[in-house]
Amino acid sequence: RSRARVESQQITVEDVIRAGRTLFGPAFAIEAGVWRDALKATYRRRALETHPDRARALGRREADLVREFRAVADAYRVLSAVPAGRLPARAPARPAPRTAPPRPASRAAPAHGAEAGAARAAAPADPARAPTRPDAPRVRASVHPQDLPRRRLRFAEYLYYSGRVRWSELVEAIAWQRAQRPPIGRIAVELGYLAHDDVGVILERRRLAGANGIPFGEWAVRLGYLTPFQVLAILGQQLRSQRPIGQYFVERGLLGPDDIEAIRHRIVRHNVRFAG
Repeated sequence: RSRARVESQQITVEDVIRAGRTLFGPAFAIEAGVWRDALKATYRRRALETHPDRARALGRREADLVREFRAVADAYRVLSAVPAGRLPARAPARPAPRTAPPRPASRAAPAHGAEAGAARAAAPADPARAPTRPDAPRVRASVHPQDLPRRRLRFAEYLYYSGRVRWSELVEAIAWQRAQRPPIGRIAVELGYLAHDDVGVILERRRLAGANGIPFGEWAVRLGYLTPFQVLAILGQQLRSQRPIGQYFVERGLLGPDDIEAIRHRIVRHNVRFAG
């Protein structure tokens, strides 16, 4: 079964209500159903409002925006997985705790050496448990190329759709990479395109105009501080300054160091089919 189908079966009414309030606010009503038509537009708006790149423009801590950005993305995943015309079931009530039976007086000695290794090998694998070492990547079922989306995929997207990482890990990786990008204004100063005081003037004029949703570079072009060519050069430098997203998965033990190049080759073979 696909990841989307598995996750939709696990979603409860309580999950949907929490997700709806994250995206639409406390007035969200699951029974109304009108939220479905506005889901994508609301998600785009909330993702823009909570994007970590806007921390300086909004005067907020980047860590807070990263947390909210993840919550918004996860809420969208939950709501988009709810089948049309059918509400998910409520979470089952938790059974009353039972008193554990008394332990026997004598216990067998714990296994060591070869016996312990045999016991671990015989135990069923837990696919949801992530390894803790970079040299022990998780094992997932192989995915046939025809099961992947019929469009070009980036590195982290390919990992998600091929079953190597979870949705939450994909969102966290994107937020991790974006948090490392130096601000465009700082790069413009380093390249000599702007003076340091110009950055503050551009940000303030954008705030007074109520245009915080417009990217810094585009707003600077409108005000005549930068040219479109300079913005392209700045964005290129910003992209080169961030760490590769694959490093996130290696550092957390989700991929082995030798996996990166092999996965890149698979992505190239997939994307070349949709080059046109």
